[in-house]
Amino acid sequence: MKKILVLIPAFLLAFQISKAQTEKGSQTLGIDLQFMYQKSTQNVFQAVPNPYESEVKNTNFSIGPNYSYFIADKLDIGINVNYAHTSQDSKNSTYPNNATSHQYGATLFLRKYFMFGDKLGLRAGPYVGYSRYDFKSIDTSTPTKNDNYSAGATMGIVYYPAKKLGLAATLANFSYNHSKIKDDGSQIGTTNNVNFNIINNGLLLSVFYIFGGK
Repeated sequence: MKKILVLIPAFLLAFQISKAQTEKGSQTLGIDLQFMYQKSTQNVFQAVPNPYESEVKNTNFSIGPNYSYFIADKLDIGINVNYAHTSQDSKNSTYPNNATSHQYGATLFLRKYFMFGDKLGLRAGPYVGYSRYDFKSIDTSTPTKNDNYSAGATMGIVYYPAKKLGLAATLANFSYNHSKIKDDGSQIGTTNNVNFNIINNGLLLSVFYIFGGK
């Protein structure tokens, strides 16, 4: 009986901590980190010249702050700003090529939380974003700029190891992207694409501090 009486207030305390982390009025401030490395090799068969092996390496790193405000229990709205650097190293026997790009962007999001107890849960919701790419290749003297507009939805996992600390990882992302490519101020093309990724475009991790609320 004594053990039960001890466990009841402990359970209620854990529930209140969990509720406070996602209750209306709570705020979060943190940082997003993402890293991706891809390497692919293929044999290219052509009549002229002779067949050759092509190897492509892609490395991407991004970082930026994020902020959110809970407009209702288990529902927050927020923004993140990011900087990303991407490098591509392409090697083959006839046409080596290196390229780099720098990206600056911001995203507005709305997320709904689904908690499984006091520490672990899922969050999902829509977003809209804008980013600007500056791209330069070793074989071109003129850099190109890419204005990218995106909209979609993400789903991720969230974990609270402490009352004021949260960790999160994006598990899936569905997006529509519209891009305008410019060269020296002149528009040279547009692209539209739809993507669905499950972690395979690089794992996005977030660490955030929780404040405000009751």
